[in-house]
Amino acid sequence: MKFKKALQAVALCGGLMGIGSAQAAVMLFDSVTDTGSILYSTTRDGATLSATMQFTLNALSANSATFGLTVSNNSFGPGTNRLMSFGIDVVSPTLTGASATGAWDAGINATLPTFQTVDLCIWRSNGCPGGNINNGLSEGGVDNFSLTLITAGNFLTNGISFTSPYGVEFQDVGTRGQSFAFAGCVVGTPNCGPTQVPEPGSIALAGLALLGASLARRRKV
Repeated sequence: MKFKKALQAVALCGGLMGIGSAQAAVMLFDSVTDTGSILYSTTRDGATLSATMQFTLNALSANSATFGLTVSNNSFGPGTNRLMSFGIDVVSPTLTGASATGAWDAGINATLPTFQTVDLCIWRSNGCPGGNINNGLSEGGVDNFSLTLITAGNFLTNGISFTSPYGVEFQDVGTRGQSFAFAGCVVGTPNCGPTQVPEPGSIALAGLALLGASLARRRKV
């Protein structure tokens, strides 16, 4: 995978329909063995949601491309935090079909919750919006499968590009057990890394330090 020269900033308002901020680049696959990974990482209702999707381009022709995908759900905390689906907002050239093997399936022009219609969605349940929680990828789960994309254009002309946002949906999240969708980022781009969640002890120490500094200032006045 190669990054196009222009990075794209995805400014999604935190708290607006549950999406946080993310920054991603356009991913370009134009040679067999090109690879690229999307990282999803955030916290919600006491749970740490974390997943990675690694794409490897295994075969390429004018109208067809086949990727090998490794999807892992590294989430933990309260709730079962099942990974249900993920999507790519824009795929170029325009897709006319998509399919996946194993426990996964794929489709084009599908509705990914919160992200509306996406060019490509890949799911492990009854469809892009989600379905039976038990069909989702569980915590600690890793799946390997193939994804085939079809176009009426020509993949050989400029390769295949994926453009952000890269949305994901989890179900039965955290203490409230609700669904939650948010955006991921492309591994290797600036500021793309796991969310650092402070330990409760660290938060308490920070609070004591601020209180001590405040009391010291009052004594000087």
